[in-house]
Amino acid sequence: MGTYTAHMNTNKKFFIAKIMADTNSYILKLNDEPFHYGHEVIIKTEQGTFLAHITSFPFEETNTQNEKAIFLRYATTEDKAAEGDMDRKSIEIKREVSTLSKELSLGMNITHVLCSLDNYSITICYTAKGRVDFRKLLKVLKNRRNEKIIMKQIGKKDRLNSFHIDQRLPINTYYR
Repeated sequence: MGTYTAHMNTNKKFFIAKIMADTNSYILKLNDEPFHYGHEVIIKTEQGTFLAHITSFPFEETNTQNEKAIFLRYATTEDKAAEGDMDRKSIEIKREVSTLSKELSLGMNITHVLCSLDNYSITICYTAKGRVDFRKLLKVLKNRRNEKIIMKQIGKKDRLNSFHIDQRLPINTYYR
């Protein structure tokens, strides 16, 4: 991956980053640091702290539908190792939740699980043909886990726009 380093002019201080397996893109304000396109960064969202990938060049802030987050720093080797641990945890939780979903006959397909680096939250993304009453599932998970549990039903379009946590597909990869 090529690196684009820019010395920021005063107007272009914003960029977009995407978290693996998340369907959201986040708009971030770059501090006084140089900009490195394609690098991994640590960001703070309402759901916790995550490792994200820079997916845009710097721009002036405009009205956008992207959620806002706080840029903390460029990812270190330790951050990347912690992200690997969270990936393994996510896969384990996905198996657990899939099993519970089947036991409770919820009719949901767990597509991916996203764990924050600070153990604040677990986002469980799923598809289903209709609405799902997952209150029993949440009750079981809350008895087993300390993190905030977020259930997120996604559609086919959202699924195709997200990174796949198990396969690490880049953002411009298309499913066939």
